[in-house]
Amino acid sequence: MPRGASMRALVWHGGDRLAVEALPEPTPSEGEVLLEVELAGICGSDLHPYRGHPGPRRPPLVLGHEAVGSVPGRPGRFVVFPLVVCGVCDACRRGEENLCERRGLLGLDRQGVFAERVAVRADALVRVPDGLDPQVAVLVEPLATSLSALRIDHVEAGDTVLVVGGGPIGLLAVYAAVVRGARVTCAEPVDERRGLAERLGATTVLNDAADAAPGEADVAVDAVGIEQTWRAAVAGVRSGGVVALVGLGQAEGSMPAGDLVRRGVAVRGHYAYTRRDFEDALALLAASPPPVDWVTVLDLAEGAEGFRVLVEEPAAATKVLLTPP
Repeated sequence: MPRGASMRALVWHGGDRLAVEALPEPTPSEGEVLLEVELAGICGSDLHPYRGHPGPRRPPLVLGHEAVGSVPGRPGRFVVFPLVVCGVCDACRRGEENLCERRGLLGLDRQGVFAERVAVRADALVRVPDGLDPQVAVLVEPLATSLSALRIDHVEAGDTVLVVGGGPIGLLAVYAAVVRGARVTCAEPVDERRGLAERLGATTVLNDAADAAPGEADVAVDAVGIEQTWRAAVAGVRSGGVVALVGLGQAEGSMPAGDLVRRGVAVRGHYAYTRRDFEDALALLAASPPPVDWVTVLDLAEGAEGFRVLVEEPAAATKVLLTPP
């Protein structure tokens, strides 16, 4: 790039303050390449700082870690494995790089993908199968989270799964569990999102997770993560069942410890995914692509409006993708 060249990026300045600005072109370090961003997804975790929730992100920052794009001189499209891991700590050696002791994440402790271009490690690129719609491919990151939770909890054909929350991760958990042959109940208060859960294969949809049949599910995935939802998830699993807390809507709260002990229910936190989960999610999208008419695509210049709609009008948009011009 010529000296002094700039690009457009959506910059978060704290709270709900977002602005498209001209930033210097990123300069790849050794082992990095420049990704031309085609589509970038707004994740629920991007909404946490926008809502003013405390966390590790510090403004000004380019948010975003879900991206599909191209690399000059390389054929095809790529999705980006956004976790930055050391590869040598105990967690990495166990194959749990999502729990790396020194992990980083695009859009959290380094510039993210809500920009025309971003520098990423070359080994973070995963080639998108030819012919796969980029609007499907960009769903690989949230799907990998759901797929990882189902893998660890050994969900298989014939199991009963309760999914609490009909945001993108919850909906993709429904999709992944149904593809595995599980029977799925999804609880979500927004009518439009309950309809999407049904289209993705949920057998039962509920307005309130507290209405789930008590003690029925083998596994529950809480994709919301507030006390009301994790208590409902605990009540909804059978004795000896498992609750995976994936959402992080609330940092602290109480658990029904007596019920957990008497019924032998396991509750575990679940963070992100491994590289293998990520690659498996992309393969699943290629083999059995879900519908994407529930995805809203906006220009990067409309990014602030995309955030606002997701927070203030959840019935109007479920998943927002941003595209540079």
